[in-house]
Amino acid sequence: MYVCLLQMMWTVSDKSTEVCERIIQADFHADMLKDLSWETLSVASLNDPESKVKRDVVETLINILHNVVRRAETARGAFRKYQAVDVVHKFREVKEYPVISYSLFHVILHLLINS
Repeated sequence: MYVCLLQMMWTVSDKSTEVCERIIQADFHADMLKDLSWETLSVASLNDPESKVKRDVVETLINILHNVVRRAETARGAFRKYQAVDVVHKFREVKEYPVISYSLFHVILHLLINS
């Protein structure tokens, strides 16, 4: 259920600046970054070929964060407040899911270039 809700949010956040701004206003990005810090979503566990659901959660969270940082004007400062680069950067080592690497690269690039 959690993955389905996140996937719907991914789709909506890709198309709506208002939704992305509300994610920042509600501090939901902080919850997503905390979720990415769960021990059960460690890079080692994600590299296990049997961990598709975990990779789906990480991929979806990172892509929502990517949409938010792309669309919400206040996202960069809000993300820095929660050390988003440090939280997200560890997923660069996930080998099983190239989409994570692509989205991760863009989240970090947005955060670093627009410092």
